[in-house]
Amino acid sequence: MGVTGWVIIAILIVGVVAALFGWDRYRGSRKSASGSAAQPTDEVFIDPDTGRKMRVWYDPRSGKRDYRPE
Repeated sequence: MGVTGWVIIAILIVGVVAALFGWDRYRGSRKSASGSAAQPTDEVFIDPDTGRKMRVWYDPRSGKRDYRPE
């Protein structure tokens, strides 16, 4: 088997491993350089456990809501 055969086998192995572990599913899910895209909303509430004011933050890219103390 020549060098070309070994290169083809190596490419196949890398492709199979990538397909099995789903390495490509994490593309595009990285945070931007500035961090999260979450923005504060106008919603504020009192946390019943701590009694502190909490503001709702919303990330339009992921659709997730986060609660942060004010």
